[in-house]
Amino acid sequence: MKGELNSPFLFYECILFLIKIIIGMKIDALFISDVHLGTKGSNSEMVLEVLKQYEPTYLFLVGDIIDGWMLQKKFRWKQNDTNVIRKILSYSKRGIKVIYITGNHDEFLRQYHDMSFGNIEICDEYKYENTFITHGDLYDGVVKLKWLGILGSIGYDMAISIDRTLKKIGYKRSLSKFLKDSVKEAVKFITSFEVELIRQAKKRDCHTVICGHIHNPEDKIIEDVRYLNCGDWIENNTYIIHHNGKFELIKHATL
Repeated sequence: MKGELNSPFLFYECILFLIKIIIGMKIDALFISDVHLGTKGSNSEMVLEVLKQYEPTYLFLVGDIIDGWMLQKKFRWKQNDTNVIRKILSYSKRGIKVIYITGNHDEFLRQYHDMSFGNIEICDEYKYENTFITHGDLYDGVVKLKWLGILGSIGYDMAISIDRTLKKIGYKRSLSKFLKDSVKEAVKFITSFEVELIRQAKKRDCHTVICGHIHNPEDKIIEDVRYLNCGDWIENNTYIIHHNGKFELIKHATL
């Protein structure tokens, strides 16, 4: 037994294990959307855990990473929000390609559309290995009425505050999730959100589409096209990885 513990092979395995912990699991791509940094409900500390967990070749930020709408109303920036930005920048410094796909809440970045800053590229849409990637707001008829979208965002932020107060007194059901599901289901029904994104993917000869926007994590086949929604970091805490040619939708478990 002593000889086994001192074997070079075991030592090598231990070193690889430590490197994996320190650097992160190597994957082809990591997809995160709807973090809403700058809002009370953003679980940015969990996002940071995920960013530390992986070492991707590509990091796709699929819109609404920063909530510009809410920051204009009230500044709620937390230390963990800053830490997430720092981690993304450290990805870029290490040679990881960061693709920032803008959404409706971080539309202020659209003025830098199709620009690159070192390893960081800002765009509205992206095509990755026959996969069409977009936040989704450009195909959602309701959020094009910007004022209505802003009202909805403010209302949801208020719902988060009420929800957390109710939970403190023992109320189990998530009010904010109920409101979000109700409103967004209506939006999907009116605009046929998923079907429209499938149509856009087909137009680009893509077999897969990845999006965010509606805070509804999903992985399914529609009309022979794979539809993947990253979800969000308000309620669902979900993300997507691409590794060894396969996409996987993952729900983050707190460490």
